[in-house]
Amino acid sequence: MNQITPSTIRYIKPGAGGGWESALDRGRLEWGTGGDSHLAALNGDWRAVTQAYIAQGRLPATATGYTNEARAFFDADPGTMWITFARGRMWWCFAEPEVHATADDDATDAAFYRVAHGGWSDRDVNGIVLDADRLSTRLSQLQSYRRTICGLTKEQETLCRSYINAVPDPVQAAIAAARDELKQHLRSLIQRLTWRDFEQFIDLALARTGWIRVSSLGGTTKDVDLVVEQSFTRERMSVQVKSKANQRMVDDYARRLGARTAGERIMLICHSPEGDLAAPPSTNGRRLELVLDGEVAELSINAGLVDWVIARAH
Repeated sequence: MNQITPSTIRYIKPGAGGGWESALDRGRLEWGTGGDSHLAALNGDWRAVTQAYIAQGRLPATATGYTNEARAFFDADPGTMWITFARGRMWWCFAEPEVHATADDDATDAAFYRVAHGGWSDRDVNGIVLDADRLSTRLSQLQSYRRTICGLTKEQETLCRSYINAVPDPVQAAIAAARDELKQHLRSLIQRLTWRDFEQFIDLALARTGWIRVSSLGGTTKDVDLVVEQSFTRERMSVQVKSKANQRMVDDYARRLGARTAGERIMLICHSPEGDLAAPPSTNGRRLELVLDGEVAELSINAGLVDWVIARAH
């Protein structure tokens, strides 16, 4: 995949309170309010721009700041990448050099716009959405910038380029590789658990992820080993725990669990599936959820039960 290599990167706020977010859908880079309308005829006379802001009652330092924003917006460098944050994601674009004045009598749009070349994108080069909550706050803190346009620090530019080009951090990559290796070892250890220990492991894992058992442990209810409930949402789930399972067993449990109380989720958890298992079509509007070997190992990590598994499978 070709790397994206901007000459520089600038942040632009999508209007006060996100009022210009519609620019993302229209493929525009927007800036300016009614008080900036004099800029259309200034042809780069930035001293005059500063004086115009002062004439509006701005302090000299504030006027200089607004002028710097105007210069940045009118800068026609095609290599400049623009980024913003909206709708829980980071967006980026390159802008066409021409600046257009808007004709909005209701003043709901920005005063000026440039066309975003190819539109705005909220994805990296691999097509993965750039969710703001998975980005470092060293970059996403730009959202708290009080004005409209600013440059990025060297560190922020490095982060931005890495995220957009899907370049993994070497330390994070090493940790991810170590986690994958841990999962492989845990799969082997979990397969060595007795059926009683495996059932207890699932009970503990569900409890640590917010599911509280409301049935007795040990399969005293026909076709169900555990009935659990989310204490906050009151959602209930019937769970069957099996050391081994084949497709015939999956289909059978889907039928039997599907006959239980409407509204319950139904789940089959198995650490040693035989072949590639798939849930059959939904029964009474509910589809059997399968949690198999790799996901079971992942569950042990997320629930903090690695040491428990090591001790019991010794």
